[in-house]
Amino acid sequence: MGQEQDCRNGCPACQAEETELVWPARGPQPFHLERCRRCQLVFTMPRLNAGEMLAYYDDRYYGKNNVRFGPVFERLVSWCRRRRADKICQFVPRGRVLDIGCGRGHILATLRDRGWTVQGVELNEPAVRHARDVLGLDVRVESFDAARFPNDHFDVVILWHVLEHLTDINAVLSGCARILRPGGLLAVSVPNIDSWQATLTRNHWFHLDLPRHYYHFSERWLRNDLAKHGLGVSEVNHFAFEQNPYGWIQSILNCCGLPRNLLYEMLKSASAKTISRPFLEFPLSWFSSLAGFPLLLAPAIFMLIPESIFRRGATIDLFAIKERS
Repeated sequence: MGQEQDCRNGCPACQAEETELVWPARGPQPFHLERCRRCQLVFTMPRLNAGEMLAYYDDRYYGKNNVRFGPVFERLVSWCRRRRADKICQFVPRGRVLDIGCGRGHILATLRDRGWTVQGVELNEPAVRHARDVLGLDVRVESFDAARFPNDHFDVVILWHVLEHLTDINAVLSGCARILRPGGLLAVSVPNIDSWQATLTRNHWFHLDLPRHYYHFSERWLRNDLAKHGLGVSEVNHFAFEQNPYGWIQSILNCCGLPRNLLYEMLKSASAKTISRPFLEFPLSWFSSLAGFPLLLAPAIFMLIPESIFRRGATIDLFAIKERS
């Protein structure tokens, strides 16, 4: 969710009218993917506005107190967030950071403890309460509005698995470029529509979250568009241990005809489940998912290597530097 955009037809990035069908709709939902013939951006159609999209973000999407997984996987997620902070500090050791879609604020808390001045925006109120009241962070319940911030203000802006959820990517990326200081860092992570996972599993792809993902990015499109905003890509990482191995496991299970993302539902906390009792509702699929997980785990981890070499990871972490005038 995010800033509203008037255009409902054609390309939402370059406004070209000629598009082509990428993947048709499957199942009960009417959503399909189209690609702009001019700039090659892939986007979801029909396009929902922010008000219509609210129906797809109920309390279960975040979980009670924004805790989505059980204790073991929550620890794994926390470890991955610390690694994310480590990576940012390799580019900028210390400074002022804005996290757009900051969730519970854990990465901001990690950076603050390392001497950073931190701010965040997030639409989920329980997450903001945790970040503000428990962690003591400067976080607001609001969508990103670059007009709130002065030029050249931040050393780092973070968009971690957020850009695909925002309606007006032109306004977001131009706003991020303006509020970054020259030499500042934009840290972006998104699913990769050009990945092997997406190509092979298509509508069964775990990271295809329709209609919540307005856009489906490729490394090439991001490089070209960020350059238009004066942001030069310094590094793109296809070796995403946090996301890519599990993406293979769940996508393959989806291809086997099991209820979509059932294993993912089984890993969630009770308050985040959309299937309250998977064992009782889908006993055979529940058992098949449990049995498939250890069988697929080693091959999924192995795929990190060729995915990285051939730049076809299911998610990509991209780090862009604002050009100095």
